[in-house]
Amino acid sequence: FMKKNIKFLSLMVALILIMSYICVFPVSAEDVNYAVTSALGKTGETVRVSVTLSSSVELWGANVNLTYNPNELEVVSYAQGGAVSSGSLNDTGTAVKFSGMYSAASGTVFTVDFKILKESGNSRLTLTSSENTDINGEVHNYSAIHSYVTVSNKVIVPAEKVTLDKTSVTLKKGGTHKLVVTVAPENTTDK
Repeated sequence: FMKKNIKFLSLMVALILIMSYICVFPVSAEDVNYAVTSALGKTGETVRVSVTLSSSVELWGANVNLTYNPNELEVVSYAQGGAVSSGSLNDTGTAVKFSGMYSAASGTVFTVDFKILKESGNSRLTLTSSENTDINGEVHNYSAIHSYVTVSNKVIVPAEKVTLDKTSVTLKKGGTHKLVVTVAPENTTDK
C-alpha cells in the first residue's frame, strides 16, 4: 500500500513539473487604458472628442496618437487636458499627436474639435500609443478604445402637440376601445 502511494505521488509530482513547462498562463489586463469619446453632428458642424487615460500605474509620460480621415474631418483646434503636466500637441494632417508627461493616473489627455466634412455615416477615430513609461522607467503595454464621429444630416422636427380623438371613454368590465392619436405637426420625425 505504501509503495503504491509513493508511486502515485511521484507520478503526480512528475506531471506537475511537466505541466508547468507546457502550460501557458493568461496575460493580465493592460496597466494603461486609453479611450476616445464619440460625437454626433451634421455636415459643417464642429464636434469635440476627448482622449482619456485610466492607469493602474503612476505614469511619467507617453506618446498618444489620434488618427482621423482628413477627407471626412478637419481639425479646428486641440488642447491638452487635466491629466497632463507638460508636453507637446500637434496635428500632422492625419493624426493629432501628444508627447509629454502626466500629472495624474486618470483624466483627459487632450481634446480635439473637428469640423465635419463628410455627408453621412461614421468617421473612425483610432488611438495608438507608445512609450507608456512609469516613474521607474518601465514601459507598460496599453489598450485603446476607438470611436467614431457619426454624421446625421436628418432634420429633426419635434412633436408640438399630441391629441386623442376622445376626451373620455366609458367601458364595461373587460371592455376595450381603440383611441386615435394625432401628432402635430404632421411632419414630426419622432412619432
